Amino acid sequence: MENKEKIVILGYGWVGQANALALTTMGYKVFYYDIVHPKLHYADSYSHIYDEIKSLSDPLQMDGPDTWYIISVGDRVKEDGIQDISLIEQAYNLVKNRKGGIVLRSTVLPQNLSKFQFDYYVPEFLHEKQAVEECITPFYFVVGKKSDRLEPSFFKEWRKRAHKVFEGTPEEASYVKYLSNIWNSLRIAFINEYGNLIKDPSHPEHVKDIDKVIDFIFGRKHYLKYGRSYGGHCLPKDTLAFFTAHHALEKNVQILKAVHHSNLVHRELENQHQHLPEWFSGWTYDLGAVANPTANNVIFKIWNSANNHPAVQSARSQLRFLTRGVQQLIPNKSLTDLRSHWNRLAKENARYFVNPLTPSGKEATEFELRETGMADYEKHLKNDSVIKARLGSFNDKSVLDLGCGVGRVTEFLANDFKEVYGVDISEEMIESTKKRLAGKGNVKFYLGNGNSLPLDKSSVDLVFSYQTFQHFPSESLIKDYLEEICRVLKPGGVAKIHLRTGLGTYKWKWYYGVSVTSEFMQKESKKAGFASFDYRIDGIKNLWVTLNK
Repeated sequence: MENKEKIVILGYGWVGQANALALTTMGYKVFYYDIVHPKLHYADSYSHIYDEIKSLSDPLQMDGPDTWYIISVGDRVKEDGIQDISLIEQAYNLVKNRKGGIVLRSTVLPQNLSKFQFDYYVPEFLHEKQAVEECITPFYFVVGKKSDRLEPSFFKEWRKRAHKVFEGTPEEASYVKYLSNIWNSLRIAFINEYGNLIKDPSHPEHVKDIDKVIDFIFGRKHYLKYGRSYGGHCLPKDTLAFFTAHHALEKNVQILKAVHHSNLVHRELENQHQHLPEWFSGWTYDLGAVANPTANNVIFKIWNSANNHPAVQSARSQLRFLTRGVQQLIPNKSLTDLRSHWNRLAKENARYFVNPLTPSGKEATEFELRETGMADYEKHLKNDSVIKARLGSFNDKSVLDLGCGVGRVTEFLANDFKEVYGVDISEEMIESTKKRLAGKGNVKFYLGNGNSLPLDKSSVDLVFSYQTFQHFPSESLIKDYLEEICRVLKPGGVAKIHLRTGLGTYKWKWYYGVSVTSEFMQKESKKAGFASFDYRIDGIKNLWVTLNK
């Protein structure tokens, strides 16, 4: 920590606290300054981290060349659509004469960015309920560079963890931010307006008929679900401010203006018909769809409402020690337990348990199994530039699919690689895979004993493992497999392994497995004999490591 920059958060609301908690978790010394006493928005999950973040009476109290100021003060939008950035300006003026650097995270229109002298504009893309996790592992990392000051070290961390990275001018970064929010506004407004044309929404039963039409085309995608108007803090104000600012510049904003007004009309309808369901952003809705794709949205409304009630949150916080106690009482799983567990899951519903993220959940079809397998193969291997650079052409190479399950990915490996080996701890999975891929002459399957690989030394060019290590019940098992992977790889061979990181799961969950850090994997990979190590964190809890022998 002593070699990392000090960070001062200006504006300690929802966004400011998410940044402070995330950066503290990442090992930085974080301070904050705010003119009002803050309400702690994430205390239920991060109460122990709040204590590490100190309040400042003077925003320049920790100033120095190694200090970074993150301005996360909110903008306001007046009824006429004019963006009010006066609070952001006040925060900026407090540190105008600083020695350190400034990262602006507030939402600011491109036309208004020239009013500030900052070093980098990094707009936020946070959902309220997952803001801290999304700040640690951003889906979008968007950087608008304004000065020649060297980037803070946490930018490197965010780049590595982010799903997508954009770099450009501050104005371009602002346009990316507004595009994201306005695109969500447009989708919600359009689908509601279209749904109102299908049937009269005044009858609750008609909503199901509207869903039937819309879901056929869009498949329950984010923001494309008929229901209430878009609301919250960001979408209404950002859409209004954006089209107002560009209308003043005599730009064509007819569609944007129509989105805003369509939503206002639907809001009046919504006030008359309280039965219209809530729309859900990606995380909330997807979790519900996976668990039960046919479930009524009312279930999730009730759950979210109850879970977010202050009394429920307080009770959960006070009783959390019981959960931890029960966790300690449950014995750790053995390899025998692991094999028995996966044999049972294979018999129960192999298609689902090898990939519970299929759109149909437990009703996963063979078609969905193949579609998701092909998508994962293309994403994690075929289109991986690092793997391609290190291995070159696949057609003369051999590959081991470690934890092959029912051959969801193995099937597509066989199309591109000369020799394919599938290993799994479950006899039931292996037998199912042999039947599914009986026509693949270049594939061989082996039952693994759980702590060693049934392959010769230096026999494969690539080891790939997806959704397997995340179920390992101990760190020692991970260490054993790292040694085995290094043993079976040819000199110059590559391994790409998926693991769990971040918050772990409870022992009573079927998908239980230990959670590890990138630091742990780097240390153990070196011990196992690997020459190089690279990693990437994807989607908050997915750790991908790439190793070279």
